[in-house]
Amino acid sequence: MSAAATGWLGSRRQSRTRPLLLALTLQVLVAALLLRPDGALAATGRANWPQAVTIQTPTSQPHQQQDTYQQHQQQHPPQQAQALPVRPHGLHNPLHAFNTAAAVWQAPAAGRGRGGPSPEVRVSPDVLDSSGTWVTVAWNGLEQPDFDDFVAVYVPAGADIAKTSPAKFTFCAGADAGHLVNGSGTLRFRLINYRQDIGIVLVRGGLVSPVAVAEATIRVQNPNEPLQAHLALTADPSEMMVQWTSHNASSPLVRWGASPGRLDLEARAESDAYSDKDMCGGTATSNGWVHSGTQHWAVLRGLERGRRYYYSFGDAAWGFSAPASFVAAPNHGDMVHVLLTADVGQGEADGANVVALNTQQMASLNTTRLLAADAPGYSLLIHNGDISYAEGFSTQWDNFFTQIEPVAARMPYMAVPGNHERDWPGTGGRWDVEDSGGECGVAFERRVRMPLPGPDKWWYAFDWGPVHFLQYSTEHAFEPGSEQYDFIEHDLQTIDRAKTPWVVVGGHRPIYISSTAAEGPDCDQVVSAALRAALEPLLLRYNVDLTLHGHHHTYQRTCPVGGGVCLGHDENGAARGPVHLVIGHGGAGLSMNMQHPPPSFLRVSQLWWGYARMHASPTELHIEVVSDADGSLMDEFKLVRPRH
Repeated sequence: MSAAATGWLGSRRQSRTRPLLLALTLQVLVAALLLRPDGALAATGRANWPQAVTIQTPTSQPHQQQDTYQQHQQQHPPQQAQALPVRPHGLHNPLHAFNTAAAVWQAPAAGRGRGGPSPEVRVSPDVLDSSGTWVTVAWNGLEQPDFDDFVAVYVPAGADIAKTSPAKFTFCAGADAGHLVNGSGTLRFRLINYRQDIGIVLVRGGLVSPVAVAEATIRVQNPNEPLQAHLALTADPSEMMVQWTSHNASSPLVRWGASPGRLDLEARAESDAYSDKDMCGGTATSNGWVHSGTQHWAVLRGLERGRRYYYSFGDAAWGFSAPASFVAAPNHGDMVHVLLTADVGQGEADGANVVALNTQQMASLNTTRLLAADAPGYSLLIHNGDISYAEGFSTQWDNFFTQIEPVAARMPYMAVPGNHERDWPGTGGRWDVEDSGGECGVAFERRVRMPLPGPDKWWYAFDWGPVHFLQYSTEHAFEPGSEQYDFIEHDLQTIDRAKTPWVVVGGHRPIYISSTAAEGPDCDQVVSAALRAALEPLLLRYNVDLTLHGHHHTYQRTCPVGGGVCLGHDENGAARGPVHLVIGHGGAGLSMNMQHPPPSFLRVSQLWWGYARMHASPTELHIEVVSDADGSLMDEFKLVRPRH
């Protein structure tokens, strides 16, 4: 989403301690609210969080809105909403707060100052056996300990800190209150396998003037550990693609079969690696770049519809993953269960990287936890843009696919780009902004292989049971005369509604939105008006039932609408126009700039995190919207289509 849509509470540090106090307070709160004492993610509920959800499940009542939005409007009236402090770039990624250009290494001599020991940092264990290992970091020997002192994780170990941003960091005083008394303490990091040895660096001077004073190294035992599995559909419903990451395995393959004890089929994988030279500029070609590993993908062919298959991926020389399973594409008449999300991002389960509100997607930890809990009963995951919020920091892609793997390894993960994956000036996108941090869609396209018509052509369609999904890109030209428009029109013209009576269209930026962002070429209202002008005639002409978008970090539902007017339902209860959902509440900082009073087409809006679930039969499309506070429903509605 754009910077104008979210208030950024906290800015560049103006003094040595005040903003660090805010950061430490936030760090402690996040740890207390999200994490259990053992470091595992807590099942947070309303007793732990500010009251945020008023449960209402209307189907046709006038607009209903939750209490926190009304409170926000009282604190920040609409005329002040756009005056809230914002960061013009790096809004969502806390690594932008680290001033790499000013970073220096200063290794003090032993016994300096008052005769005390030199700063020291130690880590246990010092070998990473597998991704996701928890380590304990201990430090001592800091004279005049300060709130600005922190511990950073660098990839690779020994990286030039003046050229490379850390993968994450935690302030010493926030992790161990004893630090301010005696200059020593401990903290815990959860480390994933970045395929290179990892440096644990003790840093002074804060994020603006960082001075490294000590380092310990963690050796990565298996750089080719097969990780970050996610599935995807191809253009053939009898196929499934398995994608994963390792360092440089030379003979990658998938072993698979129809029973967990007999993985006697093999699918050889193709491999590809990208570098900073493939990117377009900014953070992605400078301090954010860390070797991204090698991406592998293999296609399993000859699958029977609706049958469960088991698979393991890896390399004979380096080892294989534990077995996982998925269900092949359903028959058209089958009832299907689908998970829906957007604007998720990734969070650190150890509470690292908290520097200011809305700069890390901590809520995504609860969203992905609940998605994983739901996964056994679902067969498809849709993610419509703003995937990892890496913004050029390549380690963040590793973090995201580690976090989403428990879901995406069990079902096809079908995605389209958002502004934070694709947008960069002069690269052929629709919006000339720098939201991707210089990635310009490269990292996303190499890591998320969809059944596209060609490179950087992010539009495709597929059937899933009784539902036809049309996925398109709001970050590429979509007006009449564009290649994407022609694809959309042709696809809608040729749908067999006898096989797939439901049509769902998905992209990133919303077609209908309650937002005060109305200035600037890529602001919410300007973009939604352009999308309506280009695409709404097609949606109405071809009887699209539902659209799924994100970008605005809220949940919103319209009435069945066309031309901004509610169209109602026919005598059989079928909607006379598409219902538009904004499901951008997947984990990124919430958007506080909804309109008040709300637009007449809006039926429900919620200012809290979560995701949606779809249950579709040939005659009914049932949507549930889940709060990630406690798994309760934020909204629920049904669309019906009488059988003819």
